[in-house]
Amino acid sequence: MVDTYRRPDRTVDRFDADPTRSFTLPAHYYFDPVVLEQEKEAIFWKSWICIGHASGVRETGQYTTADVLGQRVFAIRSADGELRAFFNVCMHRGHVLLEGNGTAKNLITCPYHAWAYGTDGRLKGARMSDRMEEFDFDDFTLPEIAIEDFCGFLFVNLSANPEPMSEVYPGAEDAIRGLCPDPGASAAYSSFAFEIAANWKNVGDNLLECYHCHPAHPAFVDLIDMDTYVNETHQNWSIQSGKSREGNSTYEVTSGPQSFASIFLWPNVSIGHLPGIDGVLLFQFDPMGPEQTMQRTTMYGTPEGPGEAAHKAAEYFQSVLGPEDVALCESVQVGLRSHAYHQGRFICIPDRPEISEHAVHHFHTMVLDALD
Repeated sequence: MVDTYRRPDRTVDRFDADPTRSFTLPAHYYFDPVVLEQEKEAIFWKSWICIGHASGVRETGQYTTADVLGQRVFAIRSADGELRAFFNVCMHRGHVLLEGNGTAKNLITCPYHAWAYGTDGRLKGARMSDRMEEFDFDDFTLPEIAIEDFCGFLFVNLSANPEPMSEVYPGAEDAIRGLCPDPGASAAYSSFAFEIAANWKNVGDNLLECYHCHPAHPAFVDLIDMDTYVNETHQNWSIQSGKSREGNSTYEVTSGPQSFASIFLWPNVSIGHLPGIDGVLLFQFDPMGPEQTMQRTTMYGTPEGPGEAAHKAAEYFQSVLGPEDVALCESVQVGLRSHAYHQGRFICIPDRPEISEHAVHHFHTMVLDALD
């Protein structure tokens, strides 16, 4: 008689604060709808979330909109020159105020009943309110939310009185400006997205380690000298980096940085560059459902324009590296639902940073701390 497999004990959680002893997050964290609802409240609505590049709100009245897991927001350059952000909802009956990107001339006017707001969020006009016996315009000011221009990118935080980003991510700004001194002056030259049938943390796990690079990304390993690879964790952020390899078969690096870097900012964005990019790339992975993620990548070059190597880097990322990672994440997502799987084991080797998974453990620790 053939012995049946031993089902894993799904009541046991073997996650450990020591990455060398720890198992991974239990599988249900990657597909349970209840977990995603908890993450909305505890992670995405209480963390700094990137909503775009600062170049879109330089002039008075310029605005950009975003959706933070069901909470619609917009950022705008107000008439007094300040950068502000508000919930994107009319205080009359809840209709959305703005769509996409653009410029509000003088007022933000709701397309439903034409209530009008100033760029400071104060209600300026409500049709026929003068016929009301009592109507206080101050009761309907748009709720303002925290916003920062961090290294040329716009980040919002929906929680009340959040810590500034310099305190949440100490040292990260210097690391990013080490890649590109003025990311805010750069211009987008390539943008693409992948819809991935996988949980957002699955995509994050894949981003944060290169243990899979040798078997799954042969061109990347040919491009980057793994002997120079570094993977370091910091407070709420981590960095992977390595020097490019001469004579690789991926693409010729003739100008720009001769290195790779990826700086992850909790919870779901990375700012970095591939060899040959004078600017930076923004990599963001947003949950669209328990097992769906929208992964967006935008590459920014210097005002003078990207060079030939930068375009080759974009082509490689979009046509080779990106699809390879999508396939890996989608295969893992299927496996996470297997009856045979509950938790894996981290491979954390202090003297082999190019294969160590300690940054993934760091990520899982932040997930659990937020949900606790």
